Amino acid sequence: MAEITNLNQYRKQRKKEEKRKSGAVNKASKGRTNFERLAAKLGAERDELQQDGEKFVERARPKDKDRE
Repeated sequence: MAEITNLNQYRKQRKKEEKRKSGAVNKASKGRTNFERLAAKLGAERDELQQDGEKFVERARPKDKDRE
């Protein structure tokens, strides 16, 4: 015969596992030191400025490449 399963226990177990997973995600994102958060923020800003600079250089270049 098949084993009888209690659906309430299964539901509660699944809910606990979801909480553990979300807790791990939160700990990874929010469990950093102030210095680590600042470094990540500055790195993202630097990357954004670099991309903006590359776009500016592309717009400033002459469209006709044969002249060079």
